[in-house]
Parts: sequence; C-alpha cells; structure tokens
Amino acid sequence: MKKYLFFILAGILVFATCSCNKNQPDNKPDEPEDVVKEFTPRHFNGYMVEALANAYESFVEKDLLPASVNVEGILYGKGQYIAAACLLLKKIQEDPENWEDEEVDVPVRMTWGGNEANNTFEQDTISVEALTWAADKAYAYGVKNGSMPNYVSFGTITVPSRGADSTFTYTYDTPFKDGVKYIGNLISRDYAAALCRVFYHYKHNSVLPEKVCCWGSDFLRKTNNCDIDAPEVLAARDAALSKLPENATQYQKVKAIFEYARDEWEWEDYANTHKGSVKVIQQKGGNCCDLTHATLAMCRAAGIPARYMHGQCYFSSGVIGHVIPEIWDGHRWWICDPSNNGATMGNPSWKGMNKFNGRYRELPF
Repeated sequence: MKKYLFFILAGILVFATCSCNKNQPDNKPDEPEDVVKEFTPRHFNGYMVEALANAYESFVEKDLLPASVNVEGILYGKGQYIAAACLLLKKIQEDPENWEDEEVDVPVRMTWGGNEANNTFEQDTISVEALTWAADKAYAYGVKNGSMPNYVSFGTITVPSRGADSTFTYTYDTPFKDGVKYIGNLISRDYAAALCRVFYHYKHNSVLPEKVCCWGSDFLRKTNNCDIDAPEVLAARDAALSKLPENATQYQKVKAIFEYARDEWEWEDYANTHKGSVKVIQQKGGNCCDLTHATLAMCRAAGIPARYMHGQCYFSSGVIGHVIPEIWDGHRWWICDPSNNGATMGNPSWKGMNKFNGRYRELPF
C-alpha cells in the first residue's frame, strides 16, 4: 500500500583510504591498508587518543561504543570521552607537532543522551573538515547544557508537495572544501562512531584520515523484533536466494529478498509493531512495521546491511505514517518497500513524504 519515490542519497561520494568490511561503504577507513607509523602516546592527550581508538575496536565487535574508557587509571564516561574527542580533533589539526603537550580540559560532568530520532543525514562518509565542524558544534552545546547533543544539523530538507516528483529541495548551511553538500542531522551515535574511527586511524598511521564512514552501526545485528537467527528467518532467506547463482552480487541478493518479501507477504492494516519478523513469515502478512522487521531480518541474516526508514508519506488516501526497509547493495542504499505489490526496487508507489522522520538501526515502536 505504501511507497516512497527514489529519494536515495544524493550520490554515494568518494570514499577515502581504507576498507574493513565489504558490506559497508567502499574504501571505508576502518582499518588502514598501509601502516605508515604506529602512534606511541607520551602524555594524557595521547593516552586519550589510544582509548578512543580502543573504543572503536569495541564498537566493531559489539556495534556499540563503550559506556566509559580508562585513561591513566581514571574512567571517563561516554559524554566525557566524546567531548575530549571533539577537542583533540581540532587540537591535532591546529598543532600537529605539539598537540600532546598541553592536556585538553575534559569536562568534569558531561552526560550522554543519544537516541535515533531525527536521523536524516544523507551521506555515508564525512570529511574530517566537516566532522570537525560538527564536533565544534556538539562540544559547544555540551558545555552549555551539560550533555552532548542528540544530533548536529548540517542543513534542512524540504520535502515535495503532494503530487510532486521525487526531487527534494535542500538548504545547505555549511559549504566545505571537498565540495560535498552535507545534508540533514548527524545523530550522536553516528558522530561519536565517526570520531572514534578517526582516532583509530590516527593510532595506526600517526596522521588523520581525509574521510571516514559515518555509519553508527553495521546494520547487521539482531535487534528488537528483527530475529536474524530464527529458523523461520533463515528458511525465508534461503528460499529468497535459492534461484541465484553462487557468484550472485549483493545487488542481486537485495533484489531477490525484496521481491520475495513483496510477493510472498500481504499488507495488513494496523498500527505499530504487533508481530515481529518471525510471525510475519509464519502468517505471511503484516503492516508496514512488521513487514519491514521481516525484510530486514532476512537481509541481515544474509550479511547485507539494512535499516528502518520512517516518514509521513503521501498516499491516495492522504498522509500516512509509514516504515520502509532501506537496504545496502555494497555501493548505495535502496528503498525496498514490500507493502505494495506494484512497488519495484527503489520505486515505491507512494508519492513523496510530507515529513521525513529519519532512519533507525532498531525500530522504537
């Protein structure tokens, strides 16, 4: 019943330096290809950089940054160490030779809120210049309010009026040297992960990268109502992929899973999550939330990153809240809405959004 027009990211940008996971953005600087010079800390700032790099290693393992880091025997909470990361990123750029010598002033009290609401950032990578701009904004907000912000806004998105095509109007507030017009809200989960990626790179190379991935998740894990290891999910995944050749591309797998979900399950009219992924497969139907749970579960079980997208969409019957799968084909995200039999990959049947509410690793309703 519901569909979004091909609003997929204004182009997947050039990606810098290194790659660690073939499922994530090309050349994502998670692990350096050529180790230039391993960084050896001398003073507090250096030990904090090392702790931030270690926090990123924990993120890779658990899909979550640690609640605290230990620097010279003192525990710093997440709000504190991300605030320190904001300061250190700027300090290294301003004084690359002597940045360790004068300790950054880590706030004594800096809480960490952080939720996935308002996640509307459009790019998959971010330059260090743009990340530094965001870090400055986040730190200033944190000092004023005692808590790091839920998001930093780069620009606004104006959605098309009813009946318009898929073109969105963007207001760019922040021009950067790389020419990329970063758009939307970069949420705390994402800017925190990006900052720790930067310092992981610095630890192994003694230089800052030019760009990093700004995903705050690998979008591959089991989450609430998305049961990637359930027998029913694994069986549905296998059925969806059964006709593909052994050397099928990730794009082909995404298309096969989407079309299976669209053709095998029926849309049902009710609000919010009632079933979860397993019951949708068992009962061959659900509303947009539940169909998305099941589609994402199949993708993640196949090693394909997939996330939730939410907005107020234009349908022939009016503006309706709608949840849609967004799936990564190894190069770009695709809107794959299984709730209408007439939808195709990247082309839902609904005509734009009245309001774009953002993207989620885990659906909160």
